[in-house]
Amino acid sequence: MTQIQHSLMSTILKALLKMGKTPTPKARDHNVGESNYAEHTIQPWDIWLEYRLNPWDADIIKRVLRTKPGQRRLDYEKIKHICDERIRQIDAGLVQDGDV
Repeated sequence: MTQIQHSLMSTILKALLKMGKTPTPKARDHNVGESNYAEHTIQPWDIWLEYRLNPWDADIIKRVLRTKPGQRRLDYEKIKHICDERIRQIDAGLVQDGDV
């Protein structure tokens, strides 16, 4: 969302609140931040729920799918870091076969 769109949305929301109306946007109709998940039919949440992912795997999916400008390398660095932690957990016997 651009700064202008955000400002316009804020102005509209304030006007609606003054009129006593409180819109309840659906969580999947927009996103918070710079990523554009809401523009796609399938969002990271859909994958997390369908596959019943643990937090580490869900975080990896999120980072693969997002499109934050100038952040791609950082996303992959974070994915590596998450994978290293998950491997540590597996090696330490903290994760059993079949665990999601």
